[in-house]
Amino acid sequence: MDNNGTIMVVPPIDEALSITTNMTSSGDFFHGRSLPETISIGFLLGMLILACIIGNLFVILAVLLERELRCRPQNYLIFSLAVADLLVGLIVTPIGALTTMRRSWRLGETVCDFWISVDVLVCTSSILHLVAIALDRYWSITDITYVQMRTNKRIFFMLAIIWATSFVISVAPIFGWKDEDFYNRVNIQFVCLISQRKSYQVFSTATAFYIPLIAIICIYYKIMRAAKRRFRRERDRKTVYRREGSTKTVLIKPKISGNMPSTASASEHVNTTVYLSKFNGKQGGIEVKKLESTPIIGDDERSAVECNGSSQSDKHDSAISASHPQKTECLLKFARLRRRGKESIEMKRERKAWRTLAIITGTFVACWTPFFLVSLYRPFCECRIPALIEIITNWLGYLNSAVNPIIYTVFSLDFRTAFKRILKRLFMLKRVR
Repeated sequence: MDNNGTIMVVPPIDEALSITTNMTSSGDFFHGRSLPETISIGFLLGMLILACIIGNLFVILAVLLERELRCRPQNYLIFSLAVADLLVGLIVTPIGALTTMRRSWRLGETVCDFWISVDVLVCTSSILHLVAIALDRYWSITDITYVQMRTNKRIFFMLAIIWATSFVISVAPIFGWKDEDFYNRVNIQFVCLISQRKSYQVFSTATAFYIPLIAIICIYYKIMRAAKRRFRRERDRKTVYRREGSTKTVLIKPKISGNMPSTASASEHVNTTVYLSKFNGKQGGIEVKKLESTPIIGDDERSAVECNGSSQSDKHDSAISASHPQKTECLLKFARLRRRGKESIEMKRERKAWRTLAIITGTFVACWTPFFLVSLYRPFCECRIPALIEIITNWLGYLNSAVNPIIYTVFSLDFRTAFKRILKRLFMLKRVR
């Protein structure tokens, strides 16, 4: 009854929830959900949580158990990233799965504050770690002194900045940066949602995602450009081709390590220098230096270099009279074939680098962009976000924590070897029991 004596009818909570224009309610999405749907959703969420926990545990154990990994300061960035993602799997996703399956938040204000704070802390930390890893890779490529300067102290300083920034963003709502409807959402609408204050959302989304996104894209673009320049410099340094005038004498000096056959085939690695002398009083040459694990001739040219129908080679220094121009052309062809093989290898390395960077950047953008677009749009539109979009965008962000240990270790031979050793130890323990 109000002050005028009018009787006011207050509907039950469940009925009020059904008629409220709650902008984040997920009840309509799960209303009438069948048992197979419930089992399928629960199974998918459970598998994602397990993948997140197991994958990041493997990374943490690999760094802790393998001395080779601990000795490299940059691996502490991977270790700290795995810790943040492990907390996502242990704390954030289980509570999120419970809320998703129960259709509403029933754990009260205190747990809601705790869950949101931990969620923002570890997810923001995970994203900022990706920026730090990108910066570390960029500096290691562009600054030749950085490898010596990359000490544990410097890496720990970067980690301190990451976790401190994440902590400030996560606890800001607890210390007064909440919107007026926060407690109403939790206690009446049964929705646990981060502060919808416009100023906080702009600050948090910009700091936790939009600025890191721009930084990651710019850094990896610069890494790719620097890598391309480095590949080209290596190729030019390993193959120098000069030809001036005509040749009268050719001296071939093969340096062969071990018991190597005299015929140069695709699987042999020879450090060969070919000098073309008496170029109108000048000395020019073709210099081919050793390239690790690089065949002399490509697989499609798996044959010995022959001059006048017979191969010219020896285990010792040998002089070949090359008064006939055919022999000179043969040697020049040899140099061109070798250079072509090296160019093909450089192209493969470049494509692999592009593919790696595309996977890293593409996964990050695909997982987090939808969530932060919705987060920034929601407080300004003051409208109802479809429940399906809310759920998908939330879990896409959590998915990033499950794939990070795969992306950031699968391309590392040291981590792959460490994982195999861990699996071998676990298998041996199981057999002993």
